[in-house]
Amino acid sequence: MIDDRTKGNKSENDVAAKRPTKRRAAQLHTVTSVMTLQVPLDPLSWDLRDVRTWLRHLAARHQITIDLGLFHMNGRGMCLMNLQGFEYRVPVKGHLLYEDFWKRVAIYRSFKRCKKHKK
Repeated sequence: MIDDRTKGNKSENDVAAKRPTKRRAAQLHTVTSVMTLQVPLDPLSWDLRDVRTWLRHLAARHQITIDLGLFHMNGRGMCLMNLQGFEYRVPVKGHLLYEDFWKRVAIYRSFKRCKKHKK
């Protein structure tokens, strides 16, 4: 027999688990922007046009000025840049570009890993 008195009560752990965290919100925002940008999911496969589409998106989102001429490279070229490379090209908020790019790489890698497990 089920006790109806406990049916409506939720433990603190249940409530805390459903509460959005800053990290979770950032992950959802990144996944959503990956889907709406119309660039390939794998940043390594980006061509020059995809890199510039991504840069324009970040420039609009963070209200920063980016000289597209300094990013004359494809996705593989972007992977070769470290944090200092991004900060050299965009001194004010280069770290945001660096973090966003590597989040996209991580999302692709986790997606690829999930696909392998399903097979």
